[in-house]
Amino acid sequence: MRDSPARASAASNQPETHPVALPRVMSRLDAVAVVVGSIIGSGIFLKPGVAAASLPYFGPIICVWIGIGLVTLFGSLALAELAAMLPHAGGPYVYLREAYGRLPAFLWGWTEFWIIRTGSLGALACATAIYLDRVVELGRHGEELLALAIVVGLSGANMVGTRWGAGLQTATAAIKSLFLLGVIVLPFALRRTSSEMLAPMWPETANADLLRGIGAAMIAVLWPYDGWINIGPVAEEIRHPQRNVPLALAVGMGIVISLYVLANVSYHATLPMESVRGSDAVASDLLATLLPGLGGTIAAIGVACSTFGAVNSNLLTGPRIYFAMARDGLLPSAIRRVHPRFRTPFNAILLQCVWSVILIRTAYALKDRPIEVFDTLTNFVVFGGSLFYALAVAAVFVLRRRRPDLDRPYRTWGYPWTPALYLLMFVAAMAYMFYGQPLESSAGMSLIAGGVAYYAVARRKTGQQP
Repeated sequence: MRDSPARASAASNQPETHPVALPRVMSRLDAVAVVVGSIIGSGIFLKPGVAAASLPYFGPIICVWIGIGLVTLFGSLALAELAAMLPHAGGPYVYLREAYGRLPAFLWGWTEFWIIRTGSLGALACATAIYLDRVVELGRHGEELLALAIVVGLSGANMVGTRWGAGLQTATAAIKSLFLLGVIVLPFALRRTSSEMLAPMWPETANADLLRGIGAAMIAVLWPYDGWINIGPVAEEIRHPQRNVPLALAVGMGIVISLYVLANVSYHATLPMESVRGSDAVASDLLATLLPGLGGTIAAIGVACSTFGAVNSNLLTGPRIYFAMARDGLLPSAIRRVHPRFRTPFNAILLQCVWSVILIRTAYALKDRPIEVFDTLTNFVVFGGSLFYALAVAAVFVLRRRRPDLDRPYRTWGYPWTPALYLLMFVAAMAYMFYGQPLESSAGMSLIAGGVAYYAVARRKTGQQP
């Protein structure tokens, strides 16, 4: 039986059982740690060999690492303006909604849930297990169980309190930065570097093969720099976000670019090009060369700490996107509830955990080697992520024109040239991915098309306008 109008009115005036705002509990240091910890994960330890295999010349290799880093910095400067202007949970979801409407914003969250965020979690948990297998022999089944345990355990830690997740993020960001600094300094301290190792420095001629190599190296390097956008989803929980979010992005990106470039100099100045090209664990090879018998173990533990921290950063930021979507009525209302005791988006974290576990189980069932699981997942993540990152950066142009009235505590440095350079890099990277990785590109576009169909059905059922 339907409620009477009086009863319905009374019910609508009742307060929410669960709060729908997230408390500001994260400091400036926590914000910097989110940026650094989200970016430094597995890529700087697993992708240099891929870049060198595609582009076997030190000069172009280091130019790609510097170039992608600077362009990513330009994109992050645009994100800083958006995050300071709209410091709400959901980050890019909010920016896309304000700039383009609900459908593109929904598709960002849709793609985040199905592959970008959860795919990153699976890849990073798998990478952690791969490296720990070098310390304690786990075997294929043991690696899978460990990857699952990492996702479930860290999800539980983030469920019981944002401060737990943020504190763990700060600690692991410090550990991974110190480890990477050790990788950079140790070869020079032990005087094991040589300029001769940097040969060949430049190709003799520029041709089509060189351009293809640059394109492949760019795609490989995009994964190590992925994660810079993660500060946006947690902006609502950062104290004084108008000041601390732009500062965290600038400082964090500066730290990451410096560490990445110096790490590549260290790798190539210590190991011959042939060794770097054939390595899927170049940091382990480097330390094993410098410290026979012990270096490989140290490297495995250091990289495992790095990837473990990156798993946590994705667990910390991802649920805030689904939380924001639920606040807009695009997902079930249970996902927007804040736990009354823990003050966290408990249900959103749980949902992400469940799908991540399913992805890991499926990937291990389909692939013979864990490294194949990692490479497949990262390729999908780069495609889907790059598309929506570019839309978020372009939102700076759109909102400057459509919403000049909004308060902008920070304005993008170098506007309009810096965001334009980022978008130019995106166009080049996407063109190469459609050409060089048609399977991942087609699957990514099919996933987005599925999101359009779901959105149309969901909006028709609720009777809301796009």
